Amino acid sequence: MLGAALFCGLSFAMLFRVPDFAAETGAYFYISLALVLYALSYTAFQVPYMAMPAEMTSDYHERTRIMSWRVVFMTLGNMMGSAGAPGLVKLLGEDRSAYGDMGLIIGALICLAMLFCALGTSGARFTPSDDVRVPFANHLVWLWRNKPLLVLMTIKIAIYSGISSFVAVMLFFLYSVLKKGPEVLVVYSLVQTGATIAFTPACAWLSRQIGKKPAYVLCLLGFAVGLMTWLWATPDESLWVLSSRALFIGAFAAGSFLYGNSMLIDTFAYDYQITGMRREGVLSAAFSFVEKASLALGPLIIGALLSGMGFDKSLDPMDDQTPSAVQAMYIGFIWIPVTCQLTAAGLLRFYRLKKSDLEGRSEVVPSNGGG
Repeated sequence: MLGAALFCGLSFAMLFRVPDFAAETGAYFYISLALVLYALSYTAFQVPYMAMPAEMTSDYHERTRIMSWRVVFMTLGNMMGSAGAPGLVKLLGEDRSAYGDMGLIIGALICLAMLFCALGTSGARFTPSDDVRVPFANHLVWLWRNKPLLVLMTIKIAIYSGISSFVAVMLFFLYSVLKKGPEVLVVYSLVQTGATIAFTPACAWLSRQIGKKPAYVLCLLGFAVGLMTWLWATPDESLWVLSSRALFIGAFAAGSFLYGNSMLIDTFAYDYQITGMRREGVLSAAFSFVEKASLALGPLIIGALLSGMGFDKSLDPMDDQTPSAVQAMYIGFIWIPVTCQLTAAGLLRFYRLKKSDLEGRSEVVPSNGGG
């Protein structure tokens, strides 16, 4: 995690400070190298980052509390990327050097945040490692036995495919259908982010009252209802109505993020229960692969959908598209995400991991900075 923090911040800065090359191939090679370095360093950080909470505590509800902090800071990070970076570029002059300076500043923040995380968790408890080498086939067999984790993976495929579809079409929908400018997107992002952060403690409380699984279903259904309200959005819609929608969606997004993360850590603990081995790193890597593949699936589908239904990318963003292209935007922005949310809620009926299933092993020891 320490090494990944340094290289992740450096590679992000590299992406926005491309030297002047005599030939375009030099620029392509440089950008490709920076992208590969960024992807590798981010993954190297994310895998242990996802795995560690399972060892930090053996308490069923404490895992939800830990994950609530992750949701809060993850939401803040997403807001910084979607609104903070463009705002910083505008403040710095909106030219090439402004993008380069933004890359340095955000890269430094990425590095500092990751270093703080790595050093701040160095004293967390962990399981001492051993020299046992497990054949790859055994890992696959154990993964198959962990049915709750497989169900969550399937649910994540549905959720992330829908969310990535929603995000991919959002600008097109706001500009072309609702005739709204970029300032509306900033307001929407700020309100939704604030709602997600504000409602996270309430969602943690709710899971203690009715259980994680029922609370998760409730939030998925609520999120789907919020997405459906976009069907009645018009160019004449006031900023207050749009902000109310962002507040509603953000509130249920808090639970969706929180319960998905908390239940994932429960499945890691369950894996230890049935195998007697700490395999959080392997499981985190597998789950991360599923997440990234799902996030890539949405834009792939949307690109084919818009292209096949006549979307004209040469038009000004505010210009009217053909009726079939507008229909494609409604499908990608509303119907695909709603269908994915409802599918995820339905799949949760197959998730049967309970608190009583996780009572057992807790052989962890305090760390002195290792682990």
